[in-house]
This record gives sequence, C-alpha cells and structure tokens, in this order.
Amino acid sequence: MASVRIIDNHCHYQRIDGYLERMLEAGQAAGVERFCLNGGGPRWGQHDNEGVMRAAERYPEAIIPFAFCYLGENTAAEVYAWYRAGFRGLKTQCPTSFYDDDEFFPVYAAAEECRMPILFHTGISARRPNHDHWDTSSRYMMPMTLDRLARCFPDLTIWGAHLGLPDTWHAAMLMSVHPRVYFDLCGLLPAYKNTALTDFARMFQRGDDHFGKLVFGSEGGPEGFNRLIHEYREVFTANKVGQAAQERVFRGNVAEALRL
Repeated sequence: MASVRIIDNHCHYQRIDGYLERMLEAGQAAGVERFCLNGGGPRWGQHDNEGVMRAAERYPEAIIPFAFCYLGENTAAEVYAWYRAGFRGLKTQCPTSFYDDDEFFPVYAAAEECRMPILFHTGISARRPNHDHWDTSSRYMMPMTLDRLARCFPDLTIWGAHLGLPDTWHAAMLMSVHPRVYFDLCGLLPAYKNTALTDFARMFQRGDDHFGKLVFGSEGGPEGFNRLIHEYREVFTANKVGQAAQERVFRGNVAEALRL
C-alpha cells in the first residue's frame, strides 16, 4: 500500500539518556509523525507525568502527552487536573483490583467527560525487581474486564494493549461487540504471535470494519518501529484488508479519538 502517516498511541518514556531523541528519530524515519507518550515513573524505570509534559513542551508537534494513572491511588480530581494541564489521554497498568471494580468508576467518568482515551495494559504484566510486594495481579488486567466499562461508559474510548495476550480471543470478540474498544498488536511474544494473530483473523472474517478496529501502538522502543509496522502490514496483506481500513489503524482511529 502507499505509505501513510502514522500516530503511535503507545509510547513509554524510558529514563535512559538520549532515549526520547532516538525514539523520535527512529519513529519518524519509519513514518510515525505523532507519539502518544506516557511514563509510569520510578516503578517502571520511566519518567513521570511531569517529565512527559516537559517532553511534550519540547516537541509539541510530535508528542501527545498521556498521564499515567495508577488505579487505586489516583483520583477523578487528578484526572480533571491532568486534563487542565494539557494531557490528552490516560495510560494505566497494575491496578489494585479488577479494571471493572466500582472503585475506579469515578476515574472513568472523569475521563469520559474530558474525552480522554484510556490505554489499558491488558494480559500478563511484566515484573521488575522493585515490584515485590506490589498488591496487583495480571488477573485484574485481562481483556474481559473491559467489557463492563464499555457498557457503562459508552462515550469512553478504550484502547487495550498487546491484544490481551494470552486472552487474544476475548480481545477480538470485545472489538467486534463494542464500538469504542480497540487493541494494539505490540508486545506479542514470538512463541504466541502466530497463534494470537490466527485467532484474531478467525474472528474477523466479516471484513475491513473489524480489522479496522486495531490501533497502532509500539511501546516506543527505537529499534522496534520498522519491524512492528511490517508485522501489521503482513496481517493486512494476508487478510486482504483494504487501504481505507489500514489508514484507520495507522492513524484515523487515534486521530478521531484525540480530535486531531
């Protein structure tokens, strides 16, 4: 297909010297023009929300700032404050309970009111050495926990990361049922990738409208942009996905949610 402009909705701001500049350079060389940047702070070896906003102020044409929201710690009042500060969406991972716990509903209501998409980590979560005794569970983050949110907050845009691995079948079903639920394909482990994408393709025999529910998210690693773009395009070619649907995946879905 002809080259398209790409918006990456899933980039982490790693606390590594020169990381931001390498990410921008590599991404732009691969065709990515905008980067939705988030940072989980020291727990993840990343910059925090203040660091993300400083990066957005340095590169306003490239970086779209997302606030990292720790469900069970951060509040709806903070969501409104982040919105007023210029954040365009939220990223969340490792909640203190299931994503669809009533405790978190005020946060979701605030995000819906502010029209801030939420990027949810879904599936098995990584673990760092400083994560011992962290009261969370990958079970809290499985794709099916997003089903209730899509029903209770119909105007909230929900982005699920990693196709919910290993529950890729559930992720595919959720996209087919809910208008504002989307998933990205980054982070699929090689041993599971073929099976995951086969499951996904099996669910989406109904055409481009369903393949078009994917979004492009890379996690921002400078070395990964070209490889991941190639993998998305392989999926599209194998399943005869049309150019209009591909453009929605690479740009349109995210641009619409962020009102770009």
